[in-house]
Amino acid sequence: MGDERSAEWRLRHYERWQWGGRLPSEGLRAARESNVLGLLAFDSDLVHALDAAGADVQRSVALLAARRACETADLATVPWVAPALSALAEGQPLPPPFDDAARMWEALRSTPLAPGPPVRGAVPPPERPPYFPPTPPGWAWIPAAQPEGDGAQHHELGRLPGSPPPVVSDDKLSAARVDVGDVPAFVTPTALTHPARPPQVRGPISQPHFALPAVLAAAGSSPLKAALDAVWHALETYGEHYPELLREIRAYCADEPGKEAHPSPR
Repeated sequence: MGDERSAEWRLRHYERWQWGGRLPSEGLRAARESNVLGLLAFDSDLVHALDAAGADVQRSVALLAARRACETADLATVPWVAPALSALAEGQPLPPPFDDAARMWEALRSTPLAPGPPVRGAVPPPERPPYFPPTPPGWAWIPAAQPEGDGAQHHELGRLPGSPPPVVSDDKLSAARVDVGDVPAFVTPTALTHPARPPQVRGPISQPHFALPAVLAAAGSSPLKAALDAVWHALETYGEHYPELLREIRAYCADEPGKEAHPSPR
């Protein structure tokens, strides 16, 4: 039983790091099959704010994200897209061609759209500090005494004066395995390696191809998943300009009491 409690505690320790410094609710845990983990990399505070907002605000955020995605991709006034946005606002099922993904994409291929200025794909802000497993009492993670010059971050357990020997594994644990989606080891390692990661660069994107999934996502049966996924696809639609969208969504959630049931178009 003690080992099980220790394993559970260590899992929660990792989970707290994964979710931006706080444990997720059961609702967020249940939403893991959505794009929530991707959104966490961009704004973990917004993920938790959406979770706490309640179903009505979540629905409104989903609609807002879908609408902004379509506006950004110059789709909002397209004759077969505008009725879908109206249906979302009225809580009605999406009309054709949104009731069939293949027909939706065919409609997009058949619609002449004026090309806009090129937009590069969204890249999350600089990485958060890497994950460090919990240490035994009296010990801490310190930079390795002999850096290897490979650009990676190497750390080892540093023993504080008077502390007892740690209970550790026999082998080093590469932190490359300790990432989003992985389960951390339940035995404290003696050393960690966080490999160097080159800056991420994305090329130009097709905004309409990200905007239409935002509409589909906003119609999802779960208000929380609908909000998370619609915001995610809208973020991808905005591409490199995504901070503008996230600022609006954050402001909307913060001003929840004064918001109408469905946000109005710009």
